[in-house]
Amino acid sequence: MKEHQKQQEPAPDAELTVNERARLKELERRNRELEMEVTFLKKAAAYFAKDPR
Repeated sequence: MKEHQKQQEPAPDAELTVNERARLKELERRNRELEMEVTFLKKAAAYFAKDPR
């Protein structure tokens, strides 16, 4: 079983396929989007925590 897994794993220095590159680009875009949302929500939470209603 371990031998089969070794055969299925890509080499550490292998180039990414076109699909893998596209997926990576999409994940990086999504990551940036989520980081911006988190930053906004932190600022909003800080604002509303200070707001003395």
